[in-house]
Amino acid sequence: MIVLGGALYGYTLLGERKRPQRSKPPKSPVTIVATEEVRFHSGPVVIDVHGVVVPLRELRLASEVAGRVVELSENVRAGRSVTAGEVLIQVDATEYELEVKRLQALSQQEAAEENSVEVSIDNTYQLQELAKKQLELARQERERINALVTQRAASASEVDAARRAELAADAALVELGNRRRELVAQLELLTEKRTLTNVLLERARLDLSRCVIRSPIDGRVVSSEVEEQSFLPTGTPFITIEDTSAVEVRASLTADQMFWIWNSQAGLPTLDVNDPVAAEQVVSTVADLNSAVSATVSSEFGNETHQWSAIFERLDGAGIDLNTRTYPCLFRVDSPRSSLAGSTSRQLTRGMFVDVSIQTQPNRILMRVIESAVRPGNRLWLNAQGKLRIVPITVVSRVDGDVVIQIQPELDHLCSLASTSIIVSPISDPVDGMPVGNQSPAESNGLGEAQDSGKPASLKANNAMVMPRETTSQLQVAG
Repeated sequence: MIVLGGALYGYTLLGERKRPQRSKPPKSPVTIVATEEVRFHSGPVVIDVHGVVVPLRELRLASEVAGRVVELSENVRAGRSVTAGEVLIQVDATEYELEVKRLQALSQQEAAEENSVEVSIDNTYQLQELAKKQLELARQERERINALVTQRAASASEVDAARRAELAADAALVELGNRRRELVAQLELLTEKRTLTNVLLERARLDLSRCVIRSPIDGRVVSSEVEEQSFLPTGTPFITIEDTSAVEVRASLTADQMFWIWNSQAGLPTLDVNDPVAAEQVVSTVADLNSAVSATVSSEFGNETHQWSAIFERLDGAGIDLNTRTYPCLFRVDSPRSSLAGSTSRQLTRGMFVDVSIQTQPNRILMRVIESAVRPGNRLWLNAQGKLRIVPITVVSRVDGDVVIQIQPELDHLCSLASTSIIVSPISDPVDGMPVGNQSPAESNGLGEAQDSGKPASLKANNAMVMPRETTSQLQVAG
């Protein structure tokens, strides 16, 4: 009874405990977000790819004459370097020297025959002159006899004798003329024969000069298939030399990367990153003048990184590779030796795997944002006059921890960049056109703490965990 009475007394004395009232703060009509100002990207855009070194050209030398190898250079071995004009192989030239001597003697003989015919032509000409004079005397003798016959002072037999003498002189003159024409024709034949002999003599001298085979370029011997005292047939390749004065780097680029190379140009006006109006003018005044795209080739040797300057040369082939669906490109390196201070120079050799940094000058308006501002699916959230705008973008490259992007389409969004900022904080269920507001400095404690006002602690915690997932997704997209 005492216990029950005490309990009743305590209940009535203390009374019933009232539950505290819980009230939610009024929900804000706008979503508070953290933003950054629009930053334009000025200068080159670097595209990093991997490549492999290939030789600029390869020469397969073959012997143009057949013969036994009597002298072989010690540099005719795979891996050795040769210089332009260096004697590589000397073929036995005995037969070719004898052929040159034979043709020289034949040419001299034909020259002597030409001189003999020319002398005969001169002699025949002199005999023709004498025959003409003799014919003239015989004609005058006949005319005198004819005059005596009219005076009946000469007989008919004397007339016939004078005619026979005139005909004999005329026949001798005709015979000498025929002889001279024959000698002239013979001289022309000998001249043609001598011309042919001289051609054969030049060919023999050319074959004689080909007995000594020299290196046409400075290069490195790739393979050699000849030994001293071996017989070398005509037209048989015996050595392969690659040109070391310059090399090429073969790299495969995607269609997006090739787009920036094709739209790279020199002479782009300097862009004021704080003037959106100037940015629009650059877009409208860009010319279509393409220039050579420069690149930097780098490779690591131990703890040293060597670099070489290169330029974009051409596409390697007619178009896209059917297997990789990429564009095979060639970058020319005019100076294959590196110049690293405090270290020995290194040379690019075939088969080396290198890194290629392509420096393009795009004729498009580009912006730079932090990685967290790029949303999955290559989207960007903009605060355009208090409204959320979700716009698609193209990730171009990465520079100093930032991402270089291009907004698609450009002119539709660049027209209002003066009143536009980039949202860098997470938003739960973003919808295009929803009202957003900038976060005040007092409320800003980092990008990961930006959240909607009036949300419970559990929802705030969830929003804080969204950031690492978005950053990880964006790293995959940017990569």
